[in-house]
Amino acid sequence: MSAPFEDLEADWLSVEEALARVLSDAEPLPPIRIAPSEAHRRILASDVEARATLPPHDNSAMDGYAVIADDVRGATAEQPVRLEVAGHAVPGPPIDAVVTPGTAVRITTGAPLPAGADSVVRVEHTDRESTDGTVKILDGSDAGRNVRPAGRDLHAGDVVARRGERLDPGRLGIVISAGAATVAVHARPRVSVVATGDELAGPDEMDRVLAGDAVPDTNGPMIGAAVEAAGGVARTAPAAPDDLDALVARLTSELDADLLVTIGGASMGTGDLVKRALDRLGFRLDFWRVTMRPGSPFGFGHILRDGARPLPVCSLPGNPASAFVTFELFVRPLVRRLGGHTRIHRPVVDAVAGESFGTHPRNTLFPRVTLDRGAAEAFHVRSAGDQTSGLVHTLARADGLAVVHPSDRPV
Repeated sequence: MSAPFEDLEADWLSVEEALARVLSDAEPLPPIRIAPSEAHRRILASDVEARATLPPHDNSAMDGYAVIADDVRGATAEQPVRLEVAGHAVPGPPIDAVVTPGTAVRITTGAPLPAGADSVVRVEHTDRESTDGTVKILDGSDAGRNVRPAGRDLHAGDVVARRGERLDPGRLGIVISAGAATVAVHARPRVSVVATGDELAGPDEMDRVLAGDAVPDTNGPMIGAAVEAAGGVARTAPAAPDDLDALVARLTSELDADLLVTIGGASMGTGDLVKRALDRLGFRLDFWRVTMRPGSPFGFGHILRDGARPLPVCSLPGNPASAFVTFELFVRPLVRRLGGHTRIHRPVVDAVAGESFGTHPRNTLFPRVTLDRGAAEAFHVRSAGDQTSGLVHTLARADGLAVVHPSDRPV
């Protein structure tokens, strides 16, 4: 058993060490096989190979006439070449007609090139065929052109999508073209989001907010949306009350998830019941407290489950900015790792401070900032506004988080 709530001591890990601990035992969820049509935005668990060559035949890039290049080379409107039309090729199986010297086959874009032909004269360069079954070639510039070779798109055995890649629309298209009946993908992690606090009011309780008796339940929907954006499946519900038995019951109902995220009750105040509730469920604390602002009360651990992998639990602070920042730094990478993503972190850019930012001798600061390019093409950052952790308006304005490392000197 971990130490009881009353005996907890803060670990005060660095951000880097805390992240390493969160990810240390995280493995992608086991793969499942589903139809490509159901796999949009999923992460491949294995390579996909083409089962067929596409296109399977040399085919026409134009509506026109399949011909032999030597028959039409040099043709002009003044000195046209007349060819006998031996058939009509359309997309689908190749036709039996063979193009021989002095003949042509009418052909539709995408149709297999008939045997013997090596060029397609576009219809605009002909008289569009006479009633006597012949066609005049009025321009020979298409000799040797307008033929798409077999296999130009892909060949049987080609790897068309690789393990760890996301099936976005373009990649999904080639997987389907490759003939894959099913694909192995990682399951999207099911993330239970449990916000806590009697003071939180849902959308149907705005009368409490207007009366000054409550605050909107921002955290639950916000973090749920962040889970979905990270590739997980969020399970949210109205905030749990500040009642130990009710909170234990609520958390117990969420134990079938792949990740549990609690919001609020992560500090050491007498009303902070999350740790007590988790203790009743056999929670094993890994660490609590990180040297960062906002969000220092972040905690992480696991609940052991019979016959299943331990359930990771991320405990976020209750202030909205703190919850948002700790989600971005610790929970989002974990959700993406569980979902099989190979790129689990946000991109990082070097930037020039467009104003003075405060520092802290021990804590890494993560102010919400706006980002733009200066005249020298360097990124410049400015504060998105009031950095108080209980405020939400800077989250909407921000383009990202600045990283201000511990220092005794302002930047």
